[in-house]
Amino acid sequence: MMTQQGTIKKLLPNGMAEIEVTRRSACGHDCAKCGGCGGLETQTLQVTAHNKAGAQVGDRVLIEGETRQVLGIAVLVYLLPVALFFIGYALGGLLRAGAGASALTGGVLFVLGILGAAAYSRRMKEKNDAPFEITKRL
Repeated sequence: MMTQQGTIKKLLPNGMAEIEVTRRSACGHDCAKCGGCGGLETQTLQVTAHNKAGAQVGDRVLIEGETRQVLGIAVLVYLLPVALFFIGYALGGLLRAGAGASALTGGVLFVLGILGAAAYSRRMKEKNDAPFEITKRL
């Protein structure tokens, strides 16, 4: 089970909520040991979750998601477009289309992968099939 903290930004129909989650980078931020960047890198995400805790706008909440489903979505969003690019590039090579045409074919498939991931995300929102659930208010 994956657990994150976030802030409710908007209540949505059908018992859903939009939550702003601030993720820290995978870096341990122990710069004395690794000699790294010295800065704190964060990323803000907007996620949709089932609001079973009855949280309100502005509440800090704990959200949980099934690890398998969350990782599956990550593969779809990040890995599929890249894999499609390489498949398109290889297909162009097999057809002896040249490097430029192979890259163009890969680029087209990359964009189609991104559009497919966006369509899947939109469908999940329409069906209220969010992979996250608000488990409690903090």
